Amino acid sequence: MRVATHASDVDGIVSAALVLMKHPSAKIDYLTLRDLSSALEIEYDLVVDLPKLPLAKVNVDHHISNYEKVTKNNLLSGKDLIDPHAPSAASLLIKYLNLENNAKAKKLVELANIADTGRYSKKTYILDKIIKCHSNEPDILHKIAWILVEKGDDFLDDEWLKNEWRRISKFLDKGRELSERIVKNVLKKKIKYLIVDLIEGFPRLAISDLQWLFINKGGNVIIVVNRMRDNDPVCPSLTKNASDDTARISIRVSRNCDFNGRAFAEKLGGGGHVKAAGARVKASNYFEALGKMISELSIYGFVGYIQVRNKIKFF
Repeated sequence: MRVATHASDVDGIVSAALVLMKHPSAKIDYLTLRDLSSALEIEYDLVVDLPKLPLAKVNVDHHISNYEKVTKNNLLSGKDLIDPHAPSAASLLIKYLNLENNAKAKKLVELANIADTGRYSKKTYILDKIIKCHSNEPDILHKIAWILVEKGDDFLDDEWLKNEWRRISKFLDKGRELSERIVKNVLKKKIKYLIVDLIEGFPRLAISDLQWLFINKGGNVIIVVNRMRDNDPVCPSLTKNASDDTARISIRVSRNCDFNGRAFAEKLGGGGHVKAAGARVKASNYFEALGKMISELSIYGFVGYIQVRNKIKFF
């Protein structure tokens, strides 16, 4: 059995663990969205938490952009299980694999639900950071999936995960300090719509912490653009495929704001959820994309722009 799952988040790796519970010998490909173009001619028995691939026999997913695409193009089969109202792909996969009575599987799905709806607990936070640090290392992701199979909800008892968390947590603390400085200065100026342009020197693993902090301190929308080209000292695999011609855009929206992050991301060629979305644009097109960001956000209120290049510059 050959399976593809999302490499970059808790939902994808929990889904891999569920597959291994049911089919221990399954071959699992851990793919980022960037990898999809190289998987178009592979015949997968199951594709989870990713857009439906052309030769996939079954697709299990909960992204509305994928659902709209497969229905529009008449690609939705009777075997597919795609529900944009589901909290996670894992919550659908547990049904598909008939593991609903498996206590360990149910606990893992709860983790995926918490992580994919932005309600991070300490456990899901730690797991997510370790997964993201190794999102370009399939062997390590497979190791993490097997730890989840063996330990279930008690995965933090695993010595390798404990040591890995100790290794990266100090780095995250530095990123959190920098994030707090940014957010404090921005909110002092009563800026609720923010674009952060990362050029150099910001910990990649802490980008989501910056977004979370801004939203939870009262911000409405934060768009972070990753244009950094320096190597990552803690998670080197994050930059091994980095392209000088790409700017990565991540959008987060507060629950009380009606800005549609997914709809905007789609205008830039990306997608995702209404409150959490993303896109990639060519570096040569970045300033055109920046103009669109400012134009869209300015409808809602004053827009702040910060460029991070070693020192924080406020504009």
